[in-house]
Amino acid sequence: MIVPGRILPGLLLTLLALGCATSEIPEEDDGVRTRTGAGATSWTADSGWTLAAGGAWGEPGKVRLEALKAFEAGAYADAMGAFSYLVDSPAAARMRDLSYYMGECLYQLGRYEDAIEHLKEVYKADFPSPDLIDKSRRRVFEIALAYMRGRKTKDVLWVFDVTSPEYGIDLLMDPAEGLITENPYLSFADDAYVEVANYYFEQKQYAESVPLYDNILKMTDKEWKELAAFKGALAEYYQVRGAAYDENKLLEARRRFRNYLQQFPRGEYVEEVRGKLIEINEMEGEKNLNIARFYLRERRLRACDIYLRLVLDRYPNTLAARAAREIRSSLENKEKTQIR
Repeated sequence: MIVPGRILPGLLLTLLALGCATSEIPEEDDGVRTRTGAGATSWTADSGWTLAAGGAWGEPGKVRLEALKAFEAGAYADAMGAFSYLVDSPAAARMRDLSYYMGECLYQLGRYEDAIEHLKEVYKADFPSPDLIDKSRRRVFEIALAYMRGRKTKDVLWVFDVTSPEYGIDLLMDPAEGLITENPYLSFADDAYVEVANYYFEQKQYAESVPLYDNILKMTDKEWKELAAFKGALAEYYQVRGAAYDENKLLEARRRFRNYLQQFPRGEYVEEVRGKLIEINEMEGEKNLNIARFYLRERRLRACDIYLRLVLDRYPNTLAARAAREIRSSLENKEKTQIR
């Protein structure tokens, strides 16, 4: 699996995002948050964490309640500090949702790669909450899209582009542990296939996009089927270098375009599909016309006439058919002149 490089060393990230529990930070003054103080550990939106002397977090149950308060308030760096303490505590075994909360905090802080590891723990473990499993999978899907689309994100102090399409695709489609590979019946699986197929299509990697579009056609959700039928045909067509070189590809593209018209006779792409079928007829007509011209140069008039007739019979409305008629007319005139 391709993994993008770290933006900052892990230790520096932790210190910047979470703060150091044992650091001496001034008491609150003009909005400055405090991390010192005696008594029970608590969190407020105004002052942040109030920790016991020496940075001790205190009783895990209380810390958890305060961490959830910070999480719900969107103070993800504060919440992450408490969750990091809890996950290393003896109480962690009883708090089986910590991986989700840590993954979500890291996601919100822009630390996608670290978030993925925690989110995967949610749906790979024997986890009791279907809701958190679904949320974790959807979040990994969103992270994969961020890598594919080059979304901007913030990592502590810097804003940077998340640009590693291959990593995003691996997160979804890796044969060994891709999210969609392992869970092909997720409600957003068709969306994932469309995203990856469209990415390959836009990058002109047409051969890679075709099987993905075909997978979409096999799914029960009808939302993307018309688009998949059209783009799958178009991807085959764009691989054709010419009728003389890629006859099978051309025939496959025509078959797919015709299937589209049968399945979606009033579809959004009907006119474009009909235009492509005309282009395919032109290409095939031109190919057979060139064969006829070859036999004409070789003075093999019978073979030439066979291919001229083929062009006229199969592709009557093409430019090739017009040229074929002119050649036949010229040959007939020559024959009449010779007879006289």
